[in-house]
Amino acid sequence: MDGEGELLADQPLSHKLIKKWGRLYLFMIVTAPIWYIIRVIISNQLPVADVGLFYSIIWFILLISLYHDLWLTEALQYYLPRYRIQKKYNEYKTILYLTLIVQVITWIGVACIIYFWANRLAVHHFHSPEAVGIIKTLCRYFIWINFLQVFNSVYIAFQDTLYSSLTEFFKVYGILAFTLFFWLSHSLTIENFSMWWISGVGIGLVASSIIFFKKYWKTLKRWTIERSQNLVKTQFKYAFWIFLWANVMTLLGQVDQQMVINFLWPTQAGYYSNYLSLMTMYLVLIAPLLSLLFPLVTELITKNRDKELEMLQNLLYKYFSLVVLTISGILFALWPVIATILFWSKFTYSGHLISYSAPFLVLHVLFSINYGILAGLGKVKDRVKILWRALWVNIILNILLILVFKMWLIGAVIAMIAGWIILFLLSFRIINKHQKIDFDWRFLFNNLVIILWFSLLLYYFQDRIFVLENVYRWKNIVNLMIILLVYYWIIWGVNYKSFVLLWKEIKKLIVLKK
Repeated sequence: MDGEGELLADQPLSHKLIKKWGRLYLFMIVTAPIWYIIRVIISNQLPVADVGLFYSIIWFILLISLYHDLWLTEALQYYLPRYRIQKKYNEYKTILYLTLIVQVITWIGVACIIYFWANRLAVHHFHSPEAVGIIKTLCRYFIWINFLQVFNSVYIAFQDTLYSSLTEFFKVYGILAFTLFFWLSHSLTIENFSMWWISGVGIGLVASSIIFFKKYWKTLKRWTIERSQNLVKTQFKYAFWIFLWANVMTLLGQVDQQMVINFLWPTQAGYYSNYLSLMTMYLVLIAPLLSLLFPLVTELITKNRDKELEMLQNLLYKYFSLVVLTISGILFALWPVIATILFWSKFTYSGHLISYSAPFLVLHVLFSINYGILAGLGKVKDRVKILWRALWVNIILNILLILVFKMWLIGAVIAMIAGWIILFLLSFRIINKHQKIDFDWRFLFNNLVIILWFSLLLYYFQDRIFVLENVYRWKNIVNLMIILLVYYWIIWGVNYKSFVLLWKEIKKLIVLKK
């Protein structure tokens, strides 16, 4: 089969479920922990305020980056799988080039605004004169990360997990290499860390560009650009609603961090940024699956494979809930231990914050699953309405709890939890109407009993197992690893029959015909 045939081949679901998700998890194992290693290094070397300042600026840049292409990139992931299945290759090339052209125009304009407003942002938003140089430096990060998003959207649309994973691999290890160099030379500062952070992203961009032109360029050259107003109008219409939705989704994820640094200044933002890092640890396990869910659901719906979609939906709900609940139990019971091990004793308060949100993490992951399914269903307007409601509740609660009731960071955490509850309930209602979710409540209850029992034991006996001082760091790590091995061995034993049934259900998905 030639290169174009391999690129456009319609592969069976078994290939997507096993080989491609297997690749994602392989690369996850070698890349995801690196982000925590980088954060551990800078949390040790830099003051709390510098950590908060850097990550607040990074997230501010990411917040602004949603304007980089009017969200045509997200629309690619909706239309490209359809055009591939329908063999509309000229339309594929047209919307890809349209996205690239719009992107180049918009990122230049937005980057200029960020650069020339750096002084005002540093003084009035980040409350730090040091932020001026960092903001200007990270303007390049804004430009490069946007190009990476376009390349990765093409890979994800083709469900080409190898190349999307390779891009992340080169990016994260590039950042790690530069971080280790300055750490070992005892010259790590927030300024040079910002510079070499974007250099690592540049390495990922170079790798992604090489892959794109080697793998896709020859095929794209064979197709022609359609001069169709209807095609452009359709693309922009979908992107407009995605643009509104993406504004809200990104704002909802970052509004707390930006309010914290604006209301409470960089030191509190440092505690909050590492809290967010602890809170998203579970994504290491499930993010690869979620990244592939959108185009996979789109393909199943396009092919009218409702039975497979129903089975996939139920499996994700059942077993992702189990994974996140086990992690929530550990975080709730051992928050001071985990925060001290990862980020040293000066960030123990970050662990205290996770104790409030740990019981609700399952809502966050279930909403993420709902998001992938809603995206595949094309329910763009519904997502906009849901997310706008959650955003307004989040903003109002942040203002009330932080500024009026003086609850500070705990208020920001409560506001975030309220947003999760709204997102889950409203999105679940829409999905359940379209296709009823068959949830195994007995399975959930049995596991909750085990998780609560084990978590309470750890909570009451942790003082006898761990010593929360930096000098006992490695001893604490060994003890934590032993506890986790015992914990998950118990979970495996209790659910052995369910896991056997899971494998049988996966095999059913594999053998189902079109």
